[in-house]
Amino acid sequence: MPAEVDVVGVEYRGRLGHPSSYGLLMARATDSPGVRLDLNLMPVALSVPCDEVTLGPTEPEYAEALHAAGRDLATGLVITAVGEGLYGSSVVVFTRLVAVISLLMATGLESADEVDIWAHWDSAWPEPRRNA
Repeated sequence: MPAEVDVVGVEYRGRLGHPSSYGLLMARATDSPGVRLDLNLMPVALSVPCDEVTLGPTEPEYAEALHAAGRDLATGLVITAVGEGLYGSSVVVFTRLVAVISLLMATGLESADEVDIWAHWDSAWPEPRRNA
């Protein structure tokens, strides 16, 4: 998918059929705090197995999650594209994608470490503890 030079995109594809198995975000950094949406108003269907994914305007609950996830960011984000699955997207996925994109912008794509990326993913929405 074409993007401007300063835009970073992250697509997550998890276990098929899981309610938190898909999300795509593209964003650029901004000096303004928080998250601002600057989305294309023409929805486009994407080919993703076992889901109906649309690129375009986001569901209100996902927009709220994006804004909430951006409240504590050191550098703000302008979200330029959102890909959401009818079955596989969730507030959890989009909250975690904001965390990963903000890390990539802060550290630079070349220096991003896979362990750090997954640690940011996990810490953005910690899994509930299970009693043994």
